[in-house]
Amino acid sequence: MALPAAQPESYKKTQVESASPEALILMLYDGALRFMSQAEEAFAEKNLERIHNLLIRVQAIFSELLATLDKDRGGEIAKNLERLYVFFLEKLSDSNIRKDPEPMNQIRPLVENLRQTWAEAMKISARNSGVTSPAPAQVRLNLSA
Repeated sequence: MALPAAQPESYKKTQVESASPEALILMLYDGALRFMSQAEEAFAEKNLERIHNLLIRVQAIFSELLATLDKDRGGEIAKNLERLYVFFLEKLSDSNIRKDPEPMNQIRPLVENLRQTWAEAMKISARNSGVTSPAPAQVRLNLSA
């Protein structure tokens, strides 16, 4: 039995709205990597409009991550993430302006590493706290691009 077309979108919305702040960050990293993969395909196809739109989506993700950093409580880690996110935004912008995949490809391993590190930190935190599933988030992220 086929699902109605609107159901996957509503499922995704529910998944985001019920996720913990930590899980939302992981979703954002996953989204950035997914859009980067799609942009890589668009570069191969030389589809300039699709390249632009996908890179803008990745930039929106890192802009959101940058805007939501808590530099007061995050200390040195937050400052380092801020520098990293700004670097990502510069490389993505360069890639988009020049329509060259190389700047995007330069940061991809860093994004993958950051995503893996975050996922591992979530596992360690859950193990240490004895919590099996994080509390729902009250955070709303705006990623419309």
